[in-house]
Amino acid sequence: MTLDELRHAIRTLHAGGHLIQPAVTSTLVRRLEQHPPAFDRAAPPAGPPAELTARELDVLRMMANGHSNREIAELLVLAEGTVKNHISSILTKLGVRDRTRATLRAISLGLIGGPG
Repeated sequence: MTLDELRHAIRTLHAGGHLIQPAVTSTLVRRLEQHPPAFDRAAPPAGPPAELTARELDVLRMMANGHSNREIAELLVLAEGTVKNHISSILTKLGVRDRTRATLRAISLGLIGGPG
């Protein structure tokens, strides 16, 4: 390693970056090509989702309308923690990781109306 490469490495690491030697990168790329990941966490589950309860559908509609957890809790007269539990259940049942994906999946499944 040259002095310039060492300086670059120190600056990169100090700034929070990462360094991987080209030989390691080549090996990693080859192995990923030979053995691609077995699943995509962002992909929705196969088949229909577990059925949402009436209350979860209420929360989902309010989520889709952009309401915060606190607003949903106030409007539905629930504790904010209960709203968070409902949202967690909704995400799990729809097989998604965030509120936006939950809304899009619910629209695509016809659980809630789309924009319009």
